[in-house]
Amino acid sequence: MVHVRSREIHVATAAIALLLCVAATAAAQQVSVWVEPAETRIAPGERCTLFVHVDDGVDSLSCAESFLRFDTATVSVVSARLGQLYRASAYPKFFDWRLTASDMVSVTACVLGYRSYIISPGSLFEIVFEALDIGTTDVAIDSATVLDIDRFELDETIGQPGRIVVTTQTGGETPPGGTGRLYNYPNPFNPSTTLVLELPGGNADGRATEVGIYDAAGRTVCRLFRGVAAGRSELRWDGTNDEGAAVGSGCYFAVSSTGPLRLERKLILIR
Repeated sequence: MVHVRSREIHVATAAIALLLCVAATAAAQQVSVWVEPAETRIAPGERCTLFVHVDDGVDSLSCAESFLRFDTATVSVVSARLGQLYRASAYPKFFDWRLTASDMVSVTACVLGYRSYIISPGSLFEIVFEALDIGTTDVAIDSATVLDIDRFELDETIGQPGRIVVTTQTGGETPPGGTGRLYNYPNPFNPSTTLVLELPGGNADGRATEVGIYDAAGRTVCRLFRGVAAGRSELRWDGTNDEGAAVGSGCYFAVSSTGPLRLERKLILIR
């Protein structure tokens, strides 16, 4: 029984490898892949999740593979799983992850069946890292392969890495100066996302901060936070309005106001 199961896994792996080596017979379309969030701060021993995203350059995709490089003195890979796009698909799926070198992890996924597909944009993979020692590492995509619905390889543009900063002061003040940042992960998301607000100088003067969610027409959807935010803050939005009702798929905007400082982030909710 174990022998049969091992043979099935070997055949499936070989089939996926063959699909990932298919060359397009026509001019390839282009997609972009990158890592989110752009920066994560954790303490030694803590874990964080980074997401490999793909844009909507081509909406119907099938198989994907990414190789990500990282600093083994700073972090280690704990696990990996399918991203939101594959989890949302009703088709059978193949998934595999492994360390191909001490400083590189590979993740591979495919929907199985004739003209099976996933709909972009969104996350392809989720990779869990554990902090080993104080330091900084960029988790960068070394190479990537993405296939369309017909199993033709697309032209991939590799975007930003995800930076992991391992420090003992993850909840303290941000460095002085700067303009502040507001970002979220995952994005696109379903059903919830985490907003990360970083205020310059740690908001040392204690000004009040308001964070709200607005629709594309500028109407208030949800008043997420009002109070004094210091340094780095994380806020969760579960895709509901002020009445607690779930809002529909679409484009929303998170807006943070602290005195004259206004930060904005575009959010994409996919139901």
